[in-house]
Amino acid sequence: MVDEPRLAAKLEALIREHYAGRGGKVPGTAAIARDIRERTGLRISTGTLHKLRTGQLEAPTGARLEALAAFFGRPVAFFLDPEASNADMDLAVALREKGVRAIALRSADLSEASREAILTMIDRVREIERTDSQRDEQVDAPSRDG
Repeated sequence: MVDEPRLAAKLEALIREHYAGRGGKVPGTAAIARDIRERTGLRISTGTLHKLRTGQLEAPTGARLEALAAFFGRPVAFFLDPEASNADMDLAVALREKGVRAIALRSADLSEASREAILTMIDRVREIERTDSQRDEQVDAPSRDG
């Protein structure tokens, strides 16, 4: 069974993240429901979305679940697993990309020092490309945590 406050908190975090590019202004529930329908072709009512956001509904089902997963780019399991975190799901989504998966698999049996060197190179490239580094804080680095 899904923990209601956790689901509501997850959904709110996804909504804030999704609309962060708008200067932090999150539209109302009706506008979000409309955005979901327009982007995914799947429908979720304003009332259902409101109940999910406020913890009044314990879990989305069927097409509603698919709509949320598609809109926020998360696996369906994210909305059903009370232990799933945004960081876990970000990692799962990132690992779907062939290049990311190849880097992870090829570095798995390297020494800690080699993995640290690779992370340093990646950080430098992200800096050069001016890529947002929020993801860095969510992923456990081999020796950066102490």
